[in-house]
Amino acid sequence: MAELGACQSFVWELQRSGLIERGQLDNLVGEFLKRNPRAEPAALAEYLIAQEQLTKFQAERILDGKTQGLVLERYVLMDVIGSGSMGQVYKALSKTDNQWYAVKVLPRRSMWNVRLARRQVRAFSQFSHVAVVPFVDVGTSGGLHYLVWPLVEGETLESLVQRQGSLSPEQTALIGMQIASGLNICHQHGLFHGLLKPSNVMIGSDNQARILDFGIGSLLVENEGESLVDTMSTANTLTSGLDCASPESIMEPTNRTPAGDQYSLGCVLYFCLSGRYPFPEGSAVEKMMAHQFKQPTPLKELAPHAPEELIMVIEKLMQKSPESRYGGADEVVEALQPFAGDAAAAVGGSPKPSSLSAAAPGKPTLGATPGLGLGAKPAMPASAQVPGLAVPGAMPRPAVPTPAAMPTPTAPAVVPGVPGMMGAPGGPVLPSRASVAGSVPGLVLPGQPNLGGMPGMPGVMPNPAAASSFQPIRESQVPGNVPEADAGGGLNPILLLVIAALLGGGVYFLFTEVLK
Repeated sequence: MAELGACQSFVWELQRSGLIERGQLDNLVGEFLKRNPRAEPAALAEYLIAQEQLTKFQAERILDGKTQGLVLERYVLMDVIGSGSMGQVYKALSKTDNQWYAVKVLPRRSMWNVRLARRQVRAFSQFSHVAVVPFVDVGTSGGLHYLVWPLVEGETLESLVQRQGSLSPEQTALIGMQIASGLNICHQHGLFHGLLKPSNVMIGSDNQARILDFGIGSLLVENEGESLVDTMSTANTLTSGLDCASPESIMEPTNRTPAGDQYSLGCVLYFCLSGRYPFPEGSAVEKMMAHQFKQPTPLKELAPHAPEELIMVIEKLMQKSPESRYGGADEVVEALQPFAGDAAAAVGGSPKPSSLSAAAPGKPTLGATPGLGLGAKPAMPASAQVPGLAVPGAMPRPAVPTPAAMPTPTAPAVVPGVPGMMGAPGGPVLPSRASVAGSVPGLVLPGQPNLGGMPGMPGVMPNPAAASSFQPIRESQVPGNVPEADAGGGLNPILLLVIAALLGGGVYFLFTEVLK
């Protein structure tokens, strides 16, 4: 291949990489060198990038002679996403389904443990959840282990808070509820995360939180043979997760459980609400001791605008003893729901408070600040932004009745011997028909035609026409209803009762005399 000139070594490396099919590569290189016979490898690389045959990342790797590992079985590494404690993470395209994946490359260990890791892959294939980025593949190629997840776009929660500052209570609760919901379904299938932290939570453009790196924690605690990852990678991973590590996992790294995920979630929400980790200062050893024996700075001091009840949820998650936390992640979802905003209505703005329509009984509801994105703080109390909003410590707002919310009338009881008066046994005397007709719209009262009233409510039924217009029924509008005298001009009901009794007695006396 002397005709390749200065590009000979570069072309050989390309052939070894498997990035471009051999016949296609020969055609591309031949066409380029025909026009540029003295071209350098960098020029050929630029040409192949322009022809969309290589990415800039791939070209740089080949120019540096680092051809190995650009193709891992069916995954073609297209770009580097980042570097973690366990190795590099790459953006990869699958040759089988043409989908994008995140591939984490690790040092090679035992093939037996790779087969063990496939148990996790099978477990994740049994369910799906919007907040869970599943562990979908593991393999070995060219002396390297790799782990695979579907690629998701967005910004990590750690980056978001560092860029924008602490989140509002509504945004914090929304993210926490989404994470807890994803953890719940994983826990139900015997899976736990074990390394939950803000850098492992991705926030998408739809304001949906998605949990990354599922499966790594399980690989670190495999008890059958050696771990998939080497000792140094394990140590680096554990150290990098200390900010949100549960006390029990610090004491025993293999003790990673669903209860430990709760503690880590509490640390994540603490970070969201305050903009800092529970124990931000000190060495690794000092942080380990702090998680074991110390209490973090109270959230009420760092986030005084946060509801006390939300702070209590986070504090319960961060209890040192696993038994003192919630019974399950489903309880965490329920506890956070009253404070969470609505992600579906939050794109391009702030979450709307879903709790106004589906709040848990007896729990406060909070609103969101219109026009603020994730990471912004409200400029005023939520109670001042959402009418009718209940906020702890705020003055209650009066309820505004609507036709649909009017109380359902109960069947009236007639007060014996008192015309026109109704009441319940042992209860107060209620107004007469005339006064009720003027105060409760849409009701046909006793004595009026019953057009199919409700069972158990003789003579009382809603009037659809009146309800739709929400106009009080005047006495003159009720057919067959004769208005009673005013309180100041008619006869006293007691006097009427006495007169009726006297007349009844007289009629009875005359009737008995006639019979005699």
